[in-house]
Formats: sequence, C-alpha cells, structure tokens
Amino acid sequence: MKKTGFWIGILIMISGANLAYANHHEDGDGSHAKKCESMAQGTSSISGLDVNKDGLITKKEYLDGDAKNTEKTFKHIDANSDGQLSLSEQQEIEAVYIKIHQKHKGKTTSI
Repeated sequence: MKKTGFWIGILIMISGANLAYANHHEDGDGSHAKKCESMAQGTSSISGLDVNKDGLITKKEYLDGDAKNTEKTFKHIDANSDGQLSLSEQQEIEAVYIKIHQKHKGKTTSI
C-alpha cells in the first residue's frame, strides 16, 4: 500500500508541474499572457532594447535591457560578431522567439 501511495504522489506532482507549465498563459499577474499575445500578433520585437533608436542593438544595450540577457547569449545571436545586432540579426532572433513560443503555446494538459 505504501508503494501505491508513493507512486500516486509522484504522479500528482508530475501532473501538477506539467499543468503549471502548459498553462503559463493564465498566470495571475498576466505578464506571460501579455508576452504571448504580442508574439501571436507578430510583435515579438527586441527593438525596445535599442535605447538610442539607431536601429542597432549594442552589447551594452542588450545587457542593460534585461537582467536575464547574458554576454554568452549575445555572442551567439551576434551572427557576424561585430558587437551589435543589426536589423537582420534582430529579425532572425524574433523569428526564433516566435517559433519557440508557438511550439510551447499549443501544449495543453488536462487532468
């Protein structure tokens, strides 16, 4: 009987985690929902990081724009390694963001 209870507990924990992950669009604070809505409308632009509005995002602008942004990530997305993200590099990044979002947005879990 103890083994059955153990496995039921594990199953409930896994189901709960999957449900929370799949339904992140419905968080109480609405922050994820707003991000998701803008991505669905094709406005997943990172151009807001371009502080001086010159059309280029420098490494400093990228790092200062969001605490989650890292130098390592910047190096990966700066395709030509010139220290800034051109409009074409920004568009490539945005396309990837949209694909990732669409892949995960369709996941739903029901218990």
